[in-house]
Amino acid sequence: MQGLPTTYDAKDRIWSGAKRANTYTDETSIGSVICKGMRNWPRNVCQIIDVDGVEMTFGQVITWAIRIAQILKKKGLKHTDVIGIAAKNSTYVTPVAVASVACLLNGTPFHAVNPVSDEATLTHIFSITKPTVIFCDGQDHEKLRVAAKGWQPEIFTITDSVEGVPHIDTFLEPTTTEMFYQPEPLREGGEQTVAIFCSSGTTGLPKAVCISNRALFLDTNMLSSESVALAATSLDWYSSLWLIIWSTVVGCTRIITNKPFSPEYFVKLVEKYRINTVILPPHHMSTLTAFPGATKEALASIRSVAYGGGFTSMTTLKKMQELCPNAKLVSVYALTEVGVVSYNIGLGTVNTAGKPRSGIKIRIVDDDGKSLGYNEQGEIYVHTGLPWKGYYGNAVETRRMQDFEGWFYTGDLGYFDEQNFVYIVDRKKEILKYNGLHYWPTEIETVIAELSQVQDVCVVGVYDEREGDAAGALVVRSKGGTISAKEIADHVAKWLPAAQKQLRAGVQFADKLPANVNGKTMRKTARDVFVALRVSGK
Repeated sequence: MQGLPTTYDAKDRIWSGAKRANTYTDETSIGSVICKGMRNWPRNVCQIIDVDGVEMTFGQVITWAIRIAQILKKKGLKHTDVIGIAAKNSTYVTPVAVASVACLLNGTPFHAVNPVSDEATLTHIFSITKPTVIFCDGQDHEKLRVAAKGWQPEIFTITDSVEGVPHIDTFLEPTTTEMFYQPEPLREGGEQTVAIFCSSGTTGLPKAVCISNRALFLDTNMLSSESVALAATSLDWYSSLWLIIWSTVVGCTRIITNKPFSPEYFVKLVEKYRINTVILPPHHMSTLTAFPGATKEALASIRSVAYGGGFTSMTTLKKMQELCPNAKLVSVYALTEVGVVSYNIGLGTVNTAGKPRSGIKIRIVDDDGKSLGYNEQGEIYVHTGLPWKGYYGNAVETRRMQDFEGWFYTGDLGYFDEQNFVYIVDRKKEILKYNGLHYWPTEIETVIAELSQVQDVCVVGVYDEREGDAAGALVVRSKGGTISAKEIADHVAKWLPAAQKQLRAGVQFADKLPANVNGKTMRKTARDVFVALRVSGK
């Protein structure tokens, strides 16, 4: 990690990653790159879905995707239209999504939404882009039909056929021209929007984030043709699209599933398929390291573990490294709007988000807009040097996220050390105040997570109009742990003596922390759970 080049401009106080080296021009569509790659290794296994054991080769997937793309073009869909996808992982999802081998081939952006979202959320998010066509699972058809009744798109089911509703099979009939097919060219160059994702929605209703063709050309790659990667998240998660693209480029195998994460199931998948590349949110990693069945022998095939999206304790990271001694642990700092900002390989420099990836510039800015220097804490601003069309149909929120010079306001607080490593302190919007003094939940969580009998922790603020947000800790004990609330509070008091950082709201114990479908702890929900346990006296 020390070799990752980073420069610091002392005059403008900007940290920069290495210069971005473009392999392709702005006129190169990601769809054409994927199409060429998949045609290069038609017999290689592209994906295996564990639920039914179905294997698909790259040749099968690209053939299906071409057929779908040809029908999309026949329907008149262009780069100005949108295709909605709200489906769990299944045999059919890859060729539909890879329109990015169908949508990406045809140059029509797809809008991926988590299928477990409730009807109100689906109505809100799809009303922004108004997809012309929506692909969904049969069990969610009625929910999608109601959500989209305002513009009545064509809806096709992917799994679980519904009487009277067309199935994706109707897209897969052979054509006489598929062997000669060439992807559609980019009509707007590298800035053309090719995918749309939802912002996390943890602090409000989600927004529709436009992803440009150029943004999907990654300059780092953990995969090779011999990789077997686990894709545990559905298509609405950026990491899932990242794995799809890279697997098609290098010819590796993706293992997909639509079952929820559990440590038992994860270990079973690793052993069954000899998985060597995984992406884990901190919550899942913490649960895994506490599972007795997760042993060195069971996880021996793993060579790369990428993690990010929240706080990860050093205790959990060390346990993960002990379980996977031959694996590289890679911390990734990324935002849906920006992509990968920085990354850190290994545990040599702990609790850092690493150094900026190539092409990335970072500033640390105080509340007055002044750029700060080394070891000075402020909001992280990021400049990618790449085009971004903002939040679909929302110019106001776009301008709040990115200024006219191209700097993204991440909302994250952090700082750089003298070795040019960036550290994330907390979310700016999650700053809490007690008796007029600010504190950050993550700082307290870091201290509590050092305790060996603590598996997971989420610190929340319990508001009192006289004093402000009193800190409280929702804690999951390690298996067999008997640590008490007083022991935890005393530990915090010892290492964080500041008055505002004490656990004045107390400690509550739970079996697990509330998390979204992608494993990210939901702090607001955790606060509700904390308060409910406090009121009940449990």
